[in-house]
Amino acid sequence: MSLTPHQNTRAQDNQFGAEWFNDAIMYEVFVRSFRDSDGDGIGDLQGVIDSLDYIQSLGANTIWLMPVHPSPSYHGYDVSDYYEINPDYGTLDDMLMLIEEAHKRDMYIILDYVANHTSTFHEFFQDAYDNPDSEYGNFYKWMDEDQTSYQSFAGVSSMPEVNYENEFARQYMIDVAKFWLDPDSDGDPSDGVDGLRCDVAIGPPLSFWREVRTAMLEINPDAVLLGEVWLRSGLQLQDYLQGDTFNALFDFPTFHSLIADHDTNADGAVSGQTSSEFIGLTLRGSLRLYPEGAHLVRFINNHDTNRFMSEVEGDWERARAAAVWLYTVSGTPMIYYGEEIGMFGSKGDSGFYDEYRREPMDWFRTGRGDEMTTWFRPGDRYNLSNDGVSVEEQDDDPASLLNHYRLLGEFRNQTPALRSGYGGVELSSSSSDIYTAWRGDLAGDFAFVVINFSTETISTSLDDDEFPVSDLSEMELAFGEGFTLDGPRFTIEPAGYAVFLSR
Repeated sequence: MSLTPHQNTRAQDNQFGAEWFNDAIMYEVFVRSFRDSDGDGIGDLQGVIDSLDYIQSLGANTIWLMPVHPSPSYHGYDVSDYYEINPDYGTLDDMLMLIEEAHKRDMYIILDYVANHTSTFHEFFQDAYDNPDSEYGNFYKWMDEDQTSYQSFAGVSSMPEVNYENEFARQYMIDVAKFWLDPDSDGDPSDGVDGLRCDVAIGPPLSFWREVRTAMLEINPDAVLLGEVWLRSGLQLQDYLQGDTFNALFDFPTFHSLIADHDTNADGAVSGQTSSEFIGLTLRGSLRLYPEGAHLVRFINNHDTNRFMSEVEGDWERARAAAVWLYTVSGTPMIYYGEEIGMFGSKGDSGFYDEYRREPMDWFRTGRGDEMTTWFRPGDRYNLSNDGVSVEEQDDDPASLLNHYRLLGEFRNQTPALRSGYGGVELSSSSSDIYTAWRGDLAGDFAFVVINFSTETISTSLDDDEFPVSDLSEMELAFGEGFTLDGPRFTIEPAGYAVFLSR
């Protein structure tokens, strides 16, 4: 019997389920900035529908939507109504149409789920504020009897935190999750989202996430509960991957081994400022720390970090090398919209902060066009005309970063070895500044990846008795740049890379 990706009869090989996520490539979309279908300057859900071909061209089959609910803020992380769609983005019917169109293409939709806090515009807060007699009084964490002082996320007054000691609050948020997993409550989740990306997952207690996971399993055993647990130590993440809570987490420890401080540019391994050895150590540590079958999402930037091209200060070769790392690493790779064309963006300091890291997707050479969003266009923005950073400028250039991403996406999806197995490879000398990894089955089909993130050209050779070959000429070079073989030795330039396949 042939099963589609959305049939829940698929066998589960482990307690973490969501086997499809092993083969996923995820694309993060900030709807407001992505694509404008109606000319109002604000991205919308129809714009995402219109972009499905483009997203798939990157090899991606999974879309993470940042918050799409009504909100008083531009970013949406303070939700005022969990059951509706932000009117700037469209309607509930538009959301259901996006899910339907994605599923037709064997694609998946993951929805941002903000359970740690609501907006002060949420009806419960509006009723409870300065009203001790409100039936919603215990929904929030009040700090005084008058209910005018309250605990908020990161001290931001517009984001009052939910009180999970209150049973009504717990059930309300669980019902929200259940609604988006099965909007018509007919027992068939094919019209619902395929997972939830849980914002500030370290806020609510683990007991709450267990209840969400239980409810999710009853509706769609194949769904992903993806936690944003922003902790730098793998040891700290262990409690969140126990099988009965999250079945997927973002791998922040490996992210920080790559880029160091997410608000500071040119200070990490990918910029040649720290040793690539830390990348391999962190990845190998995850194999020991986390249970087999747990899903880890790897990434090089997101909406809360400086964009990768800013991190490497415009070094296109390093951006290409990092893309090789992303598409060949174990776990589920995630692309942040615009990363694939080299968009820049660093945290601002003049009243606008994260907006610069979330600028409009640059579709056109001039930075203007029928589908471009225009909601954020300050004079010091990063999106400029004729700067080489747009889909239009790169689409037909075989050597562009965009087409490099497309090639890598196709390569990963057609190479089973890149979706199973992982291990490091020892080099004979000067190896601490070279990233190496094998993927697949060393007794069968496997791949070998080598990337030089350092600032020096390095010559070395394999020195690993457990690796099946000692001379890379015994393998097939799938692609590479800045890499040469000389017998058993190889030389790799700064930002050089090579990917080999077993013959």
